[in-house]
Amino acid sequence: MNTDRTYYSHDAEVRALRTRTVLTAIFLMVGLGIGAVAALLFAPMSGKKTRHNLAQGMEDGLRAGRDSLEPVVKRLEKEFSELRKSVEERIK
Repeated sequence: MNTDRTYYSHDAEVRALRTRTVLTAIFLMVGLGIGAVAALLFAPMSGKKTRHNLAQGMEDGLRAGRDSLEPVVKRLEKEFSELRKSVEERIK
């Protein structure tokens, strides 16, 4: 796109920018709509099955996240306890 245009007023430049922005938004919305319709038409599974698979995937991901964070939390609790004892000893 050629951006070396000469605008004779600031208003004309603002109008041109606004027009380009509106057209970009319209084309983006149309493209998203077409993509959504195509996804629904060519989906390999029913909506109910897809929602079930998504929910199952989320549950598995959350479970894996909890399992991986549990040792870290335990280690931090232990280190915090040791730090607390150390601070209490130094205070006394």
